[in-house]
Amino acid sequence: MSIALFLLCCLGVSYAWSDTKATAPLRNFVAKVPYIRKPLLCHECSSFWISLIISCFFNPISNIVQPVASNFLLAFAGFFVNMYFVRKGIVPDLYD
Repeated sequence: MSIALFLLCCLGVSYAWSDTKATAPLRNFVAKVPYIRKPLLCHECSSFWISLIISCFFNPISNIVQPVASNFLLAFAGFFVNMYFVRKGIVPDLYD
């Protein structure tokens, strides 16, 4: 159950970051920083980095797998779940 909660949290935060007007000022600020512009403005890349950041605070499998490995495992899981929902049209991608 906690993994499903983690994935839903990553999906929600990734969607809120990439596709809402509420975070547009912050995205516009990030667009001015040359080194983090591409990783945080690309929809696919930002979902990975957001999942990685969330896994540092909420990691439901850290007692099963080593903490660093589980962070990257959960980040990839969050990335793939986000891309599945976007590609299936369940969550709209406003930049296509």
